[in-house]
Amino acid sequence: MVDHHSSAEDPAWAHARAVPTAKNNTICFHCNKLIKGGGITRLKYHLAGIRGQVESCKSEIGNSYGDSFDVDEEEEEEEEEDEVRVVEKSPPQTLGKKKIKSYFAPRTAPGAQPSIRSALATKAMIDNVKMNVGRWWYHSNVPFYASQSPYYQPMINSIAAIGPGFKGHSFYELRGPLLRNVVHEVNDFLLDIKNDWKVYGCSVMSDGWTNQKLQPIMNFLVYCPRGAMFLKSIDTSGLTKDAETLFNIFDSVVQEIDNASAYKKLEKNYSRNLMLENIANPKWFPLVDEAIKKAKKITKFIYNHGVVLNLMSQDFTNGRELCRPAITRFATNFLSLQSMLRFKKELRQMFTSDKWLSCPHAKTAVGKEISKIVLEDYLFWSQCKHIVKVSEPLVRVLCLVDRDEKPAMGYLYEATDKAKEEIKRRLKNKVSLYGNYIRVIDARWDKQLHSPLHAASCFLNPAIYFRPSFKRQNEVQRGLLSTLMRLIPDPDIQDKISSQLDEYKKSIGDFGTSLAIRQRERLNPVSWWEQFGLGAPDLQSFAIHVLSQCCSATGCKRN
Repeated sequence: MVDHHSSAEDPAWAHARAVPTAKNNTICFHCNKLIKGGGITRLKYHLAGIRGQVESCKSEIGNSYGDSFDVDEEEEEEEEEDEVRVVEKSPPQTLGKKKIKSYFAPRTAPGAQPSIRSALATKAMIDNVKMNVGRWWYHSNVPFYASQSPYYQPMINSIAAIGPGFKGHSFYELRGPLLRNVVHEVNDFLLDIKNDWKVYGCSVMSDGWTNQKLQPIMNFLVYCPRGAMFLKSIDTSGLTKDAETLFNIFDSVVQEIDNASAYKKLEKNYSRNLMLENIANPKWFPLVDEAIKKAKKITKFIYNHGVVLNLMSQDFTNGRELCRPAITRFATNFLSLQSMLRFKKELRQMFTSDKWLSCPHAKTAVGKEISKIVLEDYLFWSQCKHIVKVSEPLVRVLCLVDRDEKPAMGYLYEATDKAKEEIKRRLKNKVSLYGNYIRVIDARWDKQLHSPLHAASCFLNPAIYFRPSFKRQNEVQRGLLSTLMRLIPDPDIQDKISSQLDEYKKSIGDFGTSLAIRQRERLNPVSWWEQFGLGAPDLQSFAIHVLSQCCSATGCKRN
């Protein structure tokens, strides 16, 4: 009896017959093999020689026609077969000069139901595949993190979809046509990013470093909300590292990426936030430097000795870490001090515990030194407390500008202003000891962060500008007008934007709808202007350009 899924017109029935007395059993015409269960589907596995399902047909006719059969996986019946033998399948056969196409592609897309072949693969077969991949991986010295590439699993899926016999890429293909195709794809992607510069504007980022040949190199990247794009590197050997030279280099790069839009002039804000670096400078703040060095010594000792690290994490900190890596080493130092202060009690308990006293490391000179710092150095803990007081607000600002969830430009002005005021409040009674902190912050604020561009971004961020508690509307509006004069050389466009500013300030038109007002705090400022700035197109375009710029050169750092 033929199973209900099968059709009398299926070409596979030209090679077998059904067994009338046994549902879904078939007999192959070519080798007289009795195939128990599975109906037309298992017959096709037999003819095609699919490994692990049923013994493959040994006749030449079966081998010639097997790969051309199309298998509907829903035909498979889950019935036991008494004899299932795994037979090594040879590469696909050829008929004349034409390779036979395999129709047994496994379902390998994420979330998809596995194919019959993969679902029925034995553990030994899977282990064999993994070992083969592993041998190639180790022999070729491929870095382990390559397995995290977004292209890794799709590569495996596409190979599995073709099936046995797929011939890997040749040396010529990898270095020739395939490489050219990938370069073409990347260039198309970069062209899409460049087109976004006209909509969102862009920021030039730079980082200086020294290569293995001790040549001073400057990397230049261009940022827009679509992503950061590498532009070029410049060898600065022999150049005088003065302000004029650096400005000319930046200016040439700016001219190179000029996208011929209305925004001909760029805000040349080439500095970066170095407040934390200044505060960690031993020349100006020796107490801070001393505390950081002691904290590093403690964490280095604990993390370099597995026994001590296990003792701390399992018995005292409940698996929580002392080291907290951050975007910059300066932020990492201050975050680690924060963690150490949080676990002061647990660290002191650990270095007085019986397990520590019986540990071999407790008897070493370094172990005794670390124990003495933790248990007896009260000045160290006092320094940690005051350093955290100063650094915590600044670290919050640093985390704000380095995260990717939303454009940070519209939030930086207010965030830094609040951080400065909070630090002053925290150190109100310690000015004699920590007054230099405030002077450093004021200097960096006035030189770097208190720019018209940051003020304009604050003005154009509805979440801040319309907040009742925000008291600097006039100050940020002056910054906006200054930025407008700098960035827009066309007087006609300046006039249009100026007239449209009243609609924004007074919440008129689209800006005053109940939806726009509700979304001020919910949407990031760029998205808000994209949705509700249609009635003021010139101001909308200007706002999107300003708010889309980055506040950090982190994307320019070498990984």
